[in-house]
Amino acid sequence: QELTDKMRTSVEYLLLLCMAAVATVSLAKKTFSYTDALSAATAHYNQESVGTNAFKPPKVAPLKGMSMFIPGDGSGTEYTIRFILKETVCPRLVDYGKEECDFKENGSLKKCTGLVTVVRAKPGEASAVVVTCEEVTDPEERKVNPSKK
Repeated sequence: QELTDKMRTSVEYLLLLCMAAVATVSLAKKTFSYTDALSAATAHYNQESVGTNAFKPPKVAPLKGMSMFIPGDGSGTEYTIRFILKETVCPRLVDYGKEECDFKENGSLKKCTGLVTVVRAKPGEASAVVVTCEEVTDPEERKVNPSKK
């Protein structure tokens, strides 16, 4: 009887640990990161763009600056990011993130600023996104950001 009680206690303890681990993983998935902010800003830019081709960030160092603001009322979090977008060969209405969606040779290069707001009620998704971009025309600046994967 005593051995059975110890086994039951051990099983209950293990179940409790498993539930805690699942809850932790579940909560971890709901956090929002700068990478998520970059993805939301890129998607927003492509939705609002009037151009024919999609833009996506380069694989190396797409973020040029970032900050986060958490209002005192606990309503949510604002991510401000500065980033680079490059023109691809894919139409803007397809999945521009695919590996086969290459950057367009001598394509457009944009310097962008994005404000991405995440509310507490939905911590894993952007509730509002504002993006402004300007064309990079300076040849020296374009050399720093070559159109390669």
